[in-house]
Amino acid sequence: MSPSPSSWSAEADRRFNSSPLGQKVLSLLKEGSPSQRGLSEFILRDPIFVATHGIEDVAKNSTISASTISRYVRDLGLSGYAEFRAAVGETVHALIAPVNKLGAELDKASNGQGAAEASLGNGLRSIEALTDQETARTVREVAQLIKNARNVWVMGFGLSSHLAAMLTLGLQPYRDGVVNVVQYGGTEVAAGRLMSAGHGDLLIALAFPRYSADVTDLANAARRAGADVVALTDSIASPLSAVTDTLLLAPAPHPLLPSSCLPALALIEALVSEFLVSDPAHVERAGRLAAAMAAYLSTTS
Repeated sequence: MSPSPSSWSAEADRRFNSSPLGQKVLSLLKEGSPSQRGLSEFILRDPIFVATHGIEDVAKNSTISASTISRYVRDLGLSGYAEFRAAVGETVHALIAPVNKLGAELDKASNGQGAAEASLGNGLRSIEALTDQETARTVREVAQLIKNARNVWVMGFGLSSHLAAMLTLGLQPYRDGVVNVVQYGGTEVAAGRLMSAGHGDLLIALAFPRYSADVTDLANAARRAGADVVALTDSIASPLSAVTDTLLLAPAPHPLLPSSCLPALALIEALVSEFLVSDPAHVERAGRLAAAMAAYLSTTS
């Protein structure tokens, strides 16, 4: 059995991560052995799966042996996996039933309707999971950081570079000093470009599975140089979460692909929209841009 679509729910992640048990798991993610870090990442990504499955299912899907999971649970101060599973379930209990229902629907789509239906249904539910007050509040906070920053640096490698380009292109018409760090030249050129970042600047770093180590290293360097760092990523277990000041989460599961880009793109559009209306000058600038572009746009007869 594959993991349930529980990571669609950012609320589930927040409930578990803020719990006392979640804080212990976070501690092992940062300071534990390699196997403890791997299992911690699996748990933090999908606490509902852990709450609704036995140790053998967790072992199979995390590729960590049941005996190692048992030792991990004892290291958390619990008597066994049953107690651990119950403790995780307490934090996400209200979310288990509806998510299991969604999981059944996705399994049905995957088995009977094809990959296209499964992918489209997954995208819809992933975006719906972002419509909570906590996500909206974080989007508004980041929009203000963008407004107040001296310069805004946007960085993503691999597939995340395309998302970084979308965010850059969305912001550039409405404010100066927006730089796409990974525009050309690879990691070495990106590192050289980012050396100009410092106090008063904002770096927005994007990373989704499969993660690039470069984005984490460069984000950490920018932070040491005095820049504020915002991470747009899929989970608190993402490597970027350790080097960021503000975490904007877009859980991005996909039934076939390593991750979905749709939740991140939805947050990018929300972020640009929030920034646009944060100052009347932005709206005025948008009007001037529209007038300037009018002559270059095709019209219907």
